[in-house]
This record gives sequence, structure tokens and C-alpha cells, in this order.
Amino acid sequence: MRTLLSTLSFVIITLMVFQSASGQEKPISISYDKSTDGFEFYATNHEQVPYSVKINFQKLDNLKLHNANKELQFTVPPNSNEIKILELMKVTENQGTSFDFSYLYTIGDPSLKVDKDFPYLLPYKHGKKVRVGQGNNGSGTHKGINAIDFNLEIGDSIYAARSGIVVDVKEDSNKGGNGPQFEPFGNFIKVYHEDGTLGDYVHLVKNGSLVKKGDRIEEGQLIGISGNTGWSSGPHLHFMVTHNKNFQSITLPIKFLNYKQELFIPRESKSYYALHPSKGKFEVEDEESFNEKEFETKMEMSQLRNKIEFTSEEYGEFYLVYVDNGMNNEMSGVLKINLNNLISTKDLPYKFTVPAKTKMYLLALKPDDASSSFGYQISGEFR
Repeated sequence: MRTLLSTLSFVIITLMVFQSASGQEKPISISYDKSTDGFEFYATNHEQVPYSVKINFQKLDNLKLHNANKELQFTVPPNSNEIKILELMKVTENQGTSFDFSYLYTIGDPSLKVDKDFPYLLPYKHGKKVRVGQGNNGSGTHKGINAIDFNLEIGDSIYAARSGIVVDVKEDSNKGGNGPQFEPFGNFIKVYHEDGTLGDYVHLVKNGSLVKKGDRIEEGQLIGISGNTGWSSGPHLHFMVTHNKNFQSITLPIKFLNYKQELFIPRESKSYYALHPSKGKFEVEDEESFNEKEFETKMEMSQLRNKIEFTSEEYGEFYLVYVDNGMNNEMSGVLKINLNNLISTKDLPYKFTVPAKTKMYLLALKPDDASSSFGYQISGEFR
């Protein structure tokens, strides 16, 4: 009679080993059967993706392995039932036998080669521009890991960055906060890719997964709703791709496809348009499309009444500065800006004259180093 070895197994509950959050049966089970010459061991994979299993024999009495190495590793194919993985042979006949062992398992097939240049899609709506709050090896929670935080708002749509199979979903939490004690409460979707990597979409809203475990999804497919659950200082989508190597989870500095269909690695504090190639074209605001002369020739009717003020608007990486004159007469003035890691398209302080009841463009500001923080403070004089 074949015996299921549940009491002799263990799973490391860290990033090293894939762990199901659903509380369902373990993806891998090990059984054995007594044979004429000893014992035969079998592995069953209940999942749709491959798993790696490592068995370690702490004790072998009157038994030996066909392989002299006492730490054995196997890949168990998807949806496989009782695949024979090893055999123990008696050393001396007519003597008793005993063994003691443990095993652990992790998702993936170590023989697969990771595609380091795979073009991942930015995991938000086609044509949408989103800022990166924290990049690879960031100074905050990303120190020492490769992961990207996209500054999505609560309720924003999440799209699959790559095709694959959903291997785990957590969506039952409505709790979050800025501290490690909140990490277990983060909702997520985990997707297995064909090269053995695993994509994590984290911080979803409660009931924010639009897919379920076992679903096959395609890149660009709507899969979830962004939120602020788990260890999070503010609403965002944490996206990370890992690869299991020697039962350790390694984070990868993956590459995304930009709107020019070029590969890039996102940088902290920069903003990027999502391109889903199957969708149509969209209007882009960037350095190449910015023509300052066009803005200088445009005048708008002021919506202010009996006051004048400076305003700013974003255009790609630029911050456009306007003067909005709601007065009934022409006004002249001097614009002064205190810059931090920003460059002005015109010399400062900047003198101007704006007609009555008119909103008029003055100049643009652009980060000198987009990977560092920047800011500005505006003041002015009118006469």
C-alpha cells in the first residue's frame, strides 16, 4: 500500500519557496511504495505549472541510493500523478531497514533559461502615463531587490505585463499601512511565465482580482484593480519578477516596452506611457513633441475675476508656467523661481506683459536629473 508522506515534509515559509496563500492542498505530495529490493518514491504535482522538489535523507539504515549524493533535486511536470523520482535499495538482505528524510518544493523548472530581454508591457492602461515611485534597488523598501512601484491610484486598472498562468491570488484583505507588520495583508496576483519566472502584482484592493488561480492570461489583459493593501505608504502597484534558483528567489531587473517600442528599465521619479501593441496610437507629450513657440502664440480667456496669479501644468517631463490675468487691464510683472534640480527654458527672473482677461504661457521647467528629486517655488511682482 502506497503511503503519503505528509508528516515528514516541510516547506520553508520565506521568499525562498513558493507558498500558496489560499490554504488549499499543497501543490506537491510525495509517496512511497515498498518494493522487493527496497522502496520506490513518487511525486505528484497537483498544479498546472512545473515544480522543483529537493529531498534530503538524514538517515538511511541498510539502504542506499542509486545516486551517491544524499541531497536530490527533481523537476515534477504539471498535472503529473505519481511520477517515480528515486529508489532506495537494500544493502543487506534479511536485515531491517529504516530511513528519515525531509523535502521542500518551489515553483518552476531550473532547466529553463530566463529570457532577460523579454519585452514586458507596463501593467496599466494603454496610453496612460504613470510615474515610478520607487525603482530597482530603491532607497526605501526596494533596497537590495529589483522591483518597480508604479504610482497608480486606488481603483486604477491593472493589465498583464506578460502572458502566463495564474498560480495564486489573494484578495480578501482590506488592511494596509506603512510598516512591515502590514505585509501579510497585501492582496496580490502571481503569474507563472513560460521561462519559469514569476510575476507579482501587489497591493490590490479587496476583491480586486479579475482572474482566478489556474486561469491562462494574455499580455495586455485586464486582470485586477489597484489599491493600497499590505505594507504600503500610499496607493501604488508593486510589480516584481522573480526566478527560483537553487531554492532561492532572485529578483530580476526586467525590461519594459516604451511607446517607441524600445526596451528600457524604469527609473525612479520618471513617468512612462504604457504601450499595448495590439491597441491603437495615442497622443504623446514628451521632449520631442514639445514646441515652445506653439505655446507662446496661444492665448486663453482668463476664468479669474479681479486677480492675477501664476499657474503650472505638466507636459511630459516639462512643467509649463503660465500667468493668469483676471484683471480688467494689461499687467506687467517679473517672474521669479527658486529651482531645485530644474532647468528653465528662459532666463530668470523673467519679465512679461500680459493682456487683460488673458491666460498666457511664460516658460517651461525641466528636471536636470530625472532620477533625483526636484522642485520649484514661484514668486513674482506685478505693476
